[in-house]
Amino acid sequence: MAKSSNYESKDIRTKDGNLRFGHIHSDQSKSSIMMQGQGGLEYITIDQTGSTKRCITSRCRGRYQVKAGKEIPQGQPAIYLDAESGDIVIRAKNRIRIEAENIDMIANGGDGENGVINIKGNEAVNITSEKKVNINGTESCSVYSNGNLQISAENVLKMYGASMEKLTGVGANLLNTTAFPSTLNLPFKLK
Repeated sequence: MAKSSNYESKDIRTKDGNLRFGHIHSDQSKSSIMMQGQGGLEYITIDQTGSTKRCITSRCRGRYQVKAGKEIPQGQPAIYLDAESGDIVIRAKNRIRIEAENIDMIANGGDGENGVINIKGNEAVNITSEKKVNINGTESCSVYSNGNLQISAENVLKMYGASMEKLTGVGANLLNTTAFPSTLNLPFKLK
């Protein structure tokens, strides 16, 4: 592939940084405007050609900080991100922490398949509250474990149901025979 060139590019430099118009990157894409700090490794670029066409890319080796909203009225967003198409991905090598007075996670999907919030941990998922933890499934609610499942209360444990069925390991084996047909709809396969 022939190397791109731009005879109308302009480069304004000082010892502290530079401003480039029409800069050609190493991947041969062209930047409309690029602002670089001293040393050139911290930059913001708005690209006009190549795989990053119409993209804004920002890079820094140190801390990346955004501070906004000091004069915004209460109840209005100080920082607003809107991905009109595609996903938003936040990736970190270590920890991601979200701190706020209140946190809302809302998924709205109207097709019967979308509108899902997934939380997955390959070691553990811990939910702790100093006062209450409420779990409410309007249509159904399931708790399942491949191993042990423990429900305990230091004070009072209450269980309510319009009808209740209790099944032990012996009863589970009986369910697999024709002499004791099952009327239960279990969310797992009995062994």
